[in-house]
Formats: sequence, C-alpha cells, structure tokens
Amino acid sequence: MTIKGTILGRRLLAAAFVGSIAVLGGCGAAGDEPEGAAASSTAPAADESAAAGDAAAQPEPDLEGVPDVVAVVNGTEIKRDEFTTAYEGQFPQAVAQAQAGGQEVDQGLLKTTVADNLVSTELLRQEADKRGIEATPEARAAAIANLLETSQLGSEEELRAAFSEQGLDDAEFDSQLADQVKLDALLAEEAGDTTPSDQEIQEAYDAAKAQQEASGATATPLPPLDEVRDQIEEQLTGGKTSEAAQALIAQLRDGADITVNL
Repeated sequence: MTIKGTILGRRLLAAAFVGSIAVLGGCGAAGDEPEGAAASSTAPAADESAAAGDAAAQPEPDLEGVPDVVAVVNGTEIKRDEFTTAYEGQFPQAVAQAQAGGQEVDQGLLKTTVADNLVSTELLRQEADKRGIEATPEARAAAIANLLETSQLGSEEELRAAFSEQGLDDAEFDSQLADQVKLDALLAEEAGDTTPSDQEIQEAYDAAKAQQEASGATATPLPPLDEVRDQIEEQLTGGKTSEAAQALIAQLRDGADITVNL
C-alpha cells in the first residue's frame, strides 16, 4: 500500500472522500453481508479477474481537456491539481471494478463522480468552518494514529516522510490533517449517537444469513453472530453516518452556488 492510498486534507481529503464513499454511500446499510461470508464467496472470482486484468493492457487516466478550474463552490475554486490527485487516486480501483465485471472503465462517468465528490467535500469543509469546529490536539493525535495503522508505518516521522515523498511538506500536512479532523467531527456531530442496538445487530445478521441462503452461496456458512458482531456493528454505524452525511450534503447543495466546468 502506498501512502497515497490514505489521502487526507482538503486537496488530499477530496480523494479520501471519494475513496470513503462507502461511509457516505450506504455500504454499511442494514442487511449488508458481513465480511466473513462475502469474502469467502467472492474472493476467488476477484483474484481471477485481477489476474486477467494484469495480463491485459491497463488503461491510463485520461485527464486531457480537464480545465484549470474544475469547479467553484460558493466562490472557492477546486483546481485541476486537486481533481488530478483525486482522480488518479480512484482510477486503479475503478479499473479493477470494471474489469471484474468484464467491462472497460467509463472515464467520463468517473470524472463526473470525482468532481461531484470534490464539490461535496468542499461543502462539508465550509460547513465545518461555519460551525466553528476546531481540530483539537487530541483529535489530531487520533487521526495520526489511524493513519499509522492504515499505512502500517511505525511513527509520525515516517508518516510525514512518506507524505513528503508525495510532495506534501510538513505545513501542508498539518493543514490538511486539520481539515480531515474537522470533517470527521462535523459528520460525528451531524450523525449523533450511531451505536446500533442489539436488535438492529440481530436483524442485520438474520438478513445477511437469509440473503446468503437465497443466493445459494452456502459452501462457506455465515459465521456465528458472536464472530461477526463487530463487523456488523461497524457496518450499521457507517450506515447511520452515511444517512446523516447524505442529508447534510443535500441540504448544503440546495443553498449553494456551485459551478462545475467539466
């Protein structure tokens, strides 16, 4: 994994927002299949698709014709370099997903999606500033710890060095880290208490089990609830955050002055 895969902050946060659309796009909805069952039934096919993709010529990101100013959100410009960072960060995943389905990646659609998420990210950033949300030292430390865990680096110094190799100096790192922390705080404030009840967890497990049985993918039975409880709870929490975030984004878009130049 490269450090570019854990992008944060305003310019880098935009790519992270696209990458984390699972949180904002409903992958954690009740009824999603816990990872234990999903991985066992789909991993071999994904590996075969990846191998086939490696054998074929891989497409390159097409950024020709992307304007210097991709979008303007309430007077704030989203520039080409921000878009490029986000687009190139998402491109490999989009290619893999398309090839897994036997298709070619639709770069036009991907550009629209990336630009749309950049706009949403900027709206959230502006809202966090409007609410006076601060990036506290404790929240910064927690965010760095999370980045270290995700990137599997051993220290903050290594983390900063890795970002430096991507062209991000310490001052920009600190600025973008603060933006990420504020965005997380904004979504947490908006979502409120997202802890699922025991009943919600049981219902999600039962739905996943029924879905597995209906699909006939029973070669590897769903693990007992106790073994996948944490995964289900994480999915349900993400689903509640997703709903709150989507509602907030819709509200912010309704009153915003947005121009997209793609």
